[in-house]
Amino acid sequence: MEVTGKVINECEALKNAFEMHDDPVSEIYLPVESADLKNAFALLSLFDLDKPYFPLPICLLSEHRQAFLKADQPALKFLHGLPDEEKAGIEIAIDYLECDRLDDCLRAFFFTVIYKFFDGCHSNAEEQQI
Repeated sequence: MEVTGKVINECEALKNAFEMHDDPVSEIYLPVESADLKNAFALLSLFDLDKPYFPLPICLLSEHRQAFLKADQPALKFLHGLPDEEKAGIEIAIDYLECDRLDDCLRAFFFTVIYKFFDGCHSNAEEQQI
């Protein structure tokens, strides 16, 4: 896999690998074949990497979550389209890459899924009481 400088700057693990090179380079070659890393890089490509990223608060307050969800619809649609096994794999790849932007995206995705699940359970419980 080839990754660009913008991708390298997003991922602490890649930045550390990049800094180990003696010669200045704008791309590094990752000698791995991993569907999970490819999915992580595909997800990262859906963000505007020219915009600086500031990690979301750990609690992901409602207003932060809503702003994040509105801004990053393509990334969330990408995650919705992945099979569960690939979502689990991409989570491992994101942890390895140490990428705050992807970590927050995955967290927002899971919060949204969990919220919809519990909201649906609540609605079903209300219907059964009527």
